[in-house]
Amino acid sequence: MSLDILRPDEPTQGMFDQIEAVLETLDWQFERDGQEAVHCIMPTRWGEMGGLFACRTTPSALHFSLTVDVKPQAARRAVICELVMMMNERLWLGHFDFWVDDNVVIFRHALPLADRMEPTRGEISATLNAALEAVDRFVPAFNFVIWAGKSPAEAIEAVMFETDGEA
Repeated sequence: MSLDILRPDEPTQGMFDQIEAVLETLDWQFERDGQEAVHCIMPTRWGEMGGLFACRTTPSALHFSLTVDVKPQAARRAVICELVMMMNERLWLGHFDFWVDDNVVIFRHALPLADRMEPTRGEISATLNAALEAVDRFVPAFNFVIWAGKSPAEAIEAVMFETDGEA
């Protein structure tokens, strides 16, 4: 059973135009992949990372994913999964996933588009901001766990530490 009242048969051109307008304003590199997706390069504190906007018609939604530039090691998989869980507890928008089969960490967020054909520029910007803030804060935690052998709790504690004022 579906509760959708309006189901567009295919994404509108306007949806991708909105995404591209936001990316142009940010002066980020992007490329439209036919009528199905927009790829972009997101500059982060830790380097450039690849983003992807894609849409679905059932359920009607716009999905954003960002491949996080960390190099998970097979021996640390369980610890990485625990770290992802701890990170997600601290996120308001979006979440991290660790795709074990692909050995990749991604940030994901979806915007439901019930009863409408496209997101607002504000929603697109909020999604990008959530991804950027999450990646900028949590990439070091992945590196602490993967390369320094820290526990997920130690890694989270290190990245959540904030100073007041200047030294």
